[in-house]
This record gives sequence, structure tokens and C-alpha cells, in this order.
Amino acid sequence: MSALSPFPPAPQEMVADPLVDAAVRQCDDVLSSDTVTLRMDLTEEFDVVKGGFWAGYDWQSKSGRFPITSGDKNAPPALFVTITVPRYDEFVINITTADGRLVARISPYAPNGVQGAPFFPPAKPGAWVEWGGAHHGHIDRDFTKKMALAPCCPISTKNSVGPTEAVSVRDDTLSPRYVCFCMGASLLCFGIPLVFVSLLCCHESTEVMNRNTGERLGKQSYPGGCFGSALVGGIKVPLQGMNREQRRLTLLAFIFDHAERFSAKPQHNNGGGGGGM
Repeated sequence: MSALSPFPPAPQEMVADPLVDAAVRQCDDVLSSDTVTLRMDLTEEFDVVKGGFWAGYDWQSKSGRFPITSGDKNAPPALFVTITVPRYDEFVINITTADGRLVARISPYAPNGVQGAPFFPPAKPGAWVEWGGAHHGHIDRDFTKKMALAPCCPISTKNSVGPTEAVSVRDDTLSPRYVCFCMGASLLCFGIPLVFVSLLCCHESTEVMNRNTGERLGKQSYPGGCFGSALVGGIKVPLQGMNREQRRLTLLAFIFDHAERFSAKPQHNNGGGGGGM
């Protein structure tokens, strides 16, 4: 991977001090669990600015905050994530301890590399990451991975790159949902019921891969819509067997993925997007 360009100045620079160091240690203690849960189902939205009649009264900018729990989803919040969306598809992410101390921040992200989000050759535009007051790496997204049963179809991969490690988070295209969907699509009109079954009922799963070695570090499965929304109870982030840096990078990739959804422009054809996390 090409060398990073100089780290751009960020608004309200994080300053390394004993309080920040203690917050980082507390966060690493939380991430030492086998899993943590992103409780997007408990998102609190605030600073919501809505447009007028011509904008369909949709939100134009907003912020959202949700807790992260360690192990049991019913455990008290250990960390909080705040996502600030100044406009559609752009966001800033702050990760804090339960008492409000800043641990990490993902700098302003925009899909076209504007608003302070530089390009990271050879991948797509991404966002810089600060952790404990210091530059920690970056996150970006690409579509170089193809579906296992449909090599012509790309899938989205979130790449989280740190000082020495790099992980990628992407859908497992051999999960029941993808397999059933590909079988239905290959049968064209005769497979239409199968396509709907795959989208509504079949389990899907997400893989965490070591970007440097290709090793699979973790995998998490989610139920389909027939069994309830995957967001009910939050999203579990698999961390078992990873080192400290890999755990940090994996957490950042999962949060980045949902920040993209949270910042998406609202859809009015039941196509989802921008409604929350």
C-alpha cells in the first residue's frame, strides 16, 4: 500500500495528556473482551435540522449517539460513539468513555475526498483516524472483492489501516443469504421467490480479514428479517484472538460502516438509507 500523505490538521486537535492516556487504557480494557456490541438500536438523535417543503421535510444535518457494551448486550455502556453529519454522506466520528473522555476520532469523511478527507492510493477516498491524541491510521472502502458465486458482482470492503496492522471487513458471500440470492438470480423469473426468501429470511455474516496475510480473524452472523431485524439488540463485533491494534481497527471499521448508513440521504421508496443505525 502506498505511503500516506501528511496528516492534515484536524479541528480541535486532541492533546495527549494523562487523562487521555487513562481513557485509551480504559477503552483497550473494554476491547479485551471476545466481543463488544454496538447498540445502534439505542441511538439518540440530536441537533436535527430539517428541510422545508421542497426538501420533503427530511433531515439536512444531524448527530447521533449510541453506546458500546462489552460482552453481554445488557451490560452498562462502556463506551459511546457520536456521529456528527453536517450534510448527506459526510460525517465525523468521536469515540468516548462512558464519562465523556475522548478516545478516538475519525476525521471529516466525504465520498469524493473533499471536506478534509484525503485520498489513499490505491484505494477509494477515506478518513484519517486519531487515537489517544496521535495519528493512528486511516479507514477507506473499495470494491475489489467479488462475490464467490457471481464473480462479476463486486462487494463493499471496509479497510481499517493502523501503524503496523490492517484489517478488512466485508460480507461473507458464501453465507446462506448470498448463496440463496445467487441461486434465485440465476433462475431468473423462476427464482424470484427464492430471491425474496434470501433477502428476508436467510442469515448473513460478516468477515474480518487480516489485510496483510489474508487470514480470517473473525466472523459474525446475523439473522434475516423473518427472525427480526439484525439491529435488534445491536451488532456484535468479533474480537476474539486478535491483538490490541487489530481490535481497535476492527471496531473502527464496524463503526465506519454504520456511519455511512446513518449519513445516507433518506429514501422514500422503502429502500432504506439514512433512517438511523
